[in-house]
Amino acid sequence: MPLTLQEKEDLQEVLTRTGKHRNAPRIIPEEYTAYLNKVQQKELSLPLEPPAVPVRLVISTALDKEENCPIHINMHGGGFVFPQDHDDDLYCAHLAAELHGIVVDIDYAVSWDHPFPMAFDQSYAVVKWVFSQCQSWGGDPKRISVGGHSAGGCLAAAISLKAAATRDFTLCLQLLDYSALNNYQAVLPGGNERSCAFSKLYADGDDDLLKNPYCSPYFATDEMLKGLPPAVIINAGLCPFKKDNEEYGLRLAASGTEVTIKCFMNSPHGFTIRMAGEWQEAQEFIIRKLKEAGR
Repeated sequence: MPLTLQEKEDLQEVLTRTGKHRNAPRIIPEEYTAYLNKVQQKELSLPLEPPAVPVRLVISTALDKEENCPIHINMHGGGFVFPQDHDDDLYCAHLAAELHGIVVDIDYAVSWDHPFPMAFDQSYAVVKWVFSQCQSWGGDPKRISVGGHSAGGCLAAAISLKAAATRDFTLCLQLLDYSALNNYQAVLPGGNERSCAFSKLYADGDDDLLKNPYCSPYFATDEMLKGLPPAVIINAGLCPFKKDNEEYGLRLAASGTEVTIKCFMNSPHGFTIRMAGEWQEAQEFIIRKLKEAGR
């Protein structure tokens, strides 16, 4: 049965109590915020076919955009509970400016009001839409990639799985950054309390749904892993998802996918976007891999 309002509020209390780190003080370098001056960022609400609800997008376009430029589609983290925020704007501006291209950031619906599969359905529909817009934007359809962080990495992996099955479009790269690929593990006895709350809210209390490969790509069959785009998997040495990401990468490689796994050993979960640990090295690594993709 779906979660009651009281059950949702209890889970939200867990997230509030265990999430004080989200407001930890940090210094944002001026040269990083300066990337906002090198792009044009615009918001739009994209209507989608029901039952999917409209989705907010933030599109960053480099002021010096090249012809036949790469297009990257980004999905933020936050356990499917928290929306897109200014840290995501900074990250996408950095990527767009350095790629001399376009980055589309998907502010997918959060699970409090719209549990699985809404965020997945929205994100998949956005990727299809980007392919339809590519020519008018001056982009290269052979250089369209998807990527995400934590929950967003889960969505990026799931989109890659579905696209391989439907052949709706062909991605040049899937970028999986400290991804939450196994959302079922958190609800098992002894699981992390915070991760459990995220998973319960995402599946609206239906634990078995968390083993759906589009909800937890870790459970994809060997057949589903065939024909996937090249993968770049970024791990954090202090991230609880490190082992799952490594195992998923090895399965992808065994199925014939080109896989690069990079671990930043001194960094925590969320470091790339939240500007912690080795975040600058990670972002430069991401940019380098996106520049190479589809060439």
